[in-house]
Amino acid sequence: MRCITFFAFFVLISFAALAAEPEKTFQLRYKWHEGDVLEWEVTHSNRTVTKVGTQEENVDTYTHSMKSWKVEKVAEDGTATVVNSVPWVDMRERREDGTTRTFDSRKEIAPKDGFDSVPESLGRDLSRVRISARGEQVSREDYRATTIVQQANQAYVCIQFPEEAIPVGHSWTHQYPIYAQNRQGQLQRVEMIQRFKLESVSDGIAKIAYSTKILSPIQDRALQAQLLDRLYEGIFLFDVERGRAIFLSERVDESVMGFRGEVSSLKVSINFTERLILQ
Repeated sequence: MRCITFFAFFVLISFAALAAEPEKTFQLRYKWHEGDVLEWEVTHSNRTVTKVGTQEENVDTYTHSMKSWKVEKVAEDGTATVVNSVPWVDMRERREDGTTRTFDSRKEIAPKDGFDSVPESLGRDLSRVRISARGEQVSREDYRATTIVQQANQAYVCIQFPEEAIPVGHSWTHQYPIYAQNRQGQLQRVEMIQRFKLESVSDGIAKIAYSTKILSPIQDRALQAQLLDRLYEGIFLFDVERGRAIFLSERVDESVMGFRGEVSSLKVSINFTERLILQ
């Protein structure tokens, strides 16, 4: 009886000790180093199906490219000035009628019709962004934005991490505006929200799941159609020790009815990945 009592007492003490251990937390921060050049291999496939009345159009596009970030300087508080460029791109497009267009800047100098403006953006500074260690976008200059919508939507380039250290299972959100043109051609502000969750940390690699939703109430279906490619969900892998993104995978599978009259619909399917090229 004494042995059983002692064993039960030992088990209780062990559980109490485990319960008293503090939960492990992780401080997620980007670690920038002046002069670093970070390069990612990027793939982007997009299928859009547009129906208006009895007419239907399917368009499939595929892009394979390299994204390059050069860290120009790093402030004392860890905020970095990063210059974004695209050294090369391989683009393909296929339409419902079977016609195709391709352009691979590594092999061709003059692109075919439809890709004429692409070479102008390759190998040049596309944007200069100041990013804090938390991933906050402090400021941004875009050099190749061609439309008023592109100029207004200075997209965030990093996941914004929480201020505090967080445990596995922790969730957080980030709210931000984007702009779309209404039927009158005016820019309309739309509030978006991103939801994140730290799913795991294994061998120093944090796995973060996320999704993006429209927060503003929108009745205009033509406006909704412009936002479909923003409604993505994905997985982000982050090297906690080195402080850099190593992989991102996201997808969109959304549709809207009546965006151009009652008998109309638009369906968008997107798969997007970025993989850090290890130096």
